[in-house]
Amino acid sequence: MKIAIPVVGFSRAGGERVLSRIATELIIRGHDVYFVAPDNGSEPYYPTSATIYRSFKETKYNKVVNYLITYYKIFKKCAELKPDLVLANYNLTAYIAYFLPKKIIKVYYIQAYETLLSQSRLRKLIAYLTYSLPLNKIVNNENILPEKINDYIDVIPAGVDTQVFSSRNKMNSRHSIGIIGRKEKHKGTSELIDVLIDWIPGKDCILNIGVYLDERDAHRLEQAGVRYNHIPINNDSALADFYRSNDLMIATGLVEDGAFHYPCAEAMACGCLVISNYAPLVNTDSVLKIKQFSKELIREKLDVFYNLVPAQIQHEIEGNNIIDKIYSWDIVGDKFDKVLVEIKKKSDGNK
Repeated sequence: MKIAIPVVGFSRAGGERVLSRIATELIIRGHDVYFVAPDNGSEPYYPTSATIYRSFKETKYNKVVNYLITYYKIFKKCAELKPDLVLANYNLTAYIAYFLPKKIIKVYYIQAYETLLSQSRLRKLIAYLTYSLPLNKIVNNENILPEKINDYIDVIPAGVDTQVFSSRNKMNSRHSIGIIGRKEKHKGTSELIDVLIDWIPGKDCILNIGVYLDERDAHRLEQAGVRYNHIPINNDSALADFYRSNDLMIATGLVEDGAFHYPCAEAMACGCLVISNYAPLVNTDSVLKIKQFSKELIREKLDVFYNLVPAQIQHEIEGNNIIDKIYSWDIVGDKFDKVLVEIKKKSDGNK
């Protein structure tokens, strides 16, 4: 099949990591896959085998008009390329998919309930309405959408590159704790640091913070006497090394409890103990999983972590084998291919 993936640009967002790899996996399985993106000079941050087709990016009017024209040009380029199937991954590109000719199969891969990710009522509404569009919805978690609009056709989680994110040598230490810092408010980095400032002092622990650390949070850690390292991370190899340097990773967030979460999955693949309110951990019998972000629950699980005996640590790490069995990219790629082929068969049968 010819498969078009419209995007508004390229960034380091986790959803784009998934799209780039899905495109490559589908190409491996014989499909012709390409991205359609504005000609704004940006290149895919995450490697992909897909071709990049550029559409015109308008810049000479005000922000709103530029935006509308740019989106129309993405739509027009997608139509010109005459794909068999269009794969949308974002609320605004879902509208592009919807308005394309009826003969094109429309698939909406939902990796986040995007109404939770904006403070603007208009943007919340724009995102919410896409979940009622007549598109073939694939979700990365069966509970990601509210029940009344959760009419997905299949569940396909994101994949993990188990060649890069491989398990470290077994250790029974409880010394180093890692988190991935993020600027976005809903990621809850400052709230998590609140907990660690309260819990770490007096213990033989060091905090490693990857990617982002706000200056105010750094100051608070220093004032509380918490030993910490801030470690910039610029590629997957460095990220995997970061995970493996920690005995425990805390991969929590304020929204979308139970959804697939890359830091959670990758840390598990690297053989870390993990505290998280996200999948894959919540789908295991881990004693460190939590139902939702709660300072009290995280503090409680930190106490559990600190008192684990070697046999319990080994049991937790063995539970991380779920990554190889369910989330490796060869398995995810096979499932994505089979689902898209089945959608096309049904579409061809209805013509």
